[in-house]
Amino acid sequence: MTIQLKQKGMNDRRYKYNADGTLRANDLSSSEILLTEVSSGYGSNDASEISFDHYKAMFGMLPMMRTLAQLYDKASFKTFSYVKIHFLHAHGHSIRHWSMSTQAPSIYVMNKEQRVDVAIGFSEKDITLLPFICFFKTLAVS
Repeated sequence: MTIQLKQKGMNDRRYKYNADGTLRANDLSSSEILLTEVSSGYGSNDASEISFDHYKAMFGMLPMMRTLAQLYDKASFKTFSYVKIHFLHAHGHSIRHWSMSTQAPSIYVMNKEQRVDVAIGFSEKDITLLPFICFFKTLAVS
């Protein structure tokens, strides 16, 4: 995201995207492939905050896609159509995993991949541990 802002000459601190977290791939050096946003505290369902963070992430993933396209500018569009940028959005009692890909030139699609509920009671650990393992294993494979 910062790469795209610098390329546009927007070095001013006003044009900075502050994600709650990003993940970079080892083999892509400076390329971010996952974005995280946490909307308020656990159990909070502030619809305006949830909506804002969701749109904020969407506009954060677009420059991430552009950076990858510029980094691998010799790749075919077919190859690029397999690329996905991921987004983890925590709000309420759940974590949701979204992805963004491009289906055709200038057409980007966000898909809800999966969701896992977050329990806070230690007594529920036996019930909630397996879904968390499956969630993060699926995310890692993605």
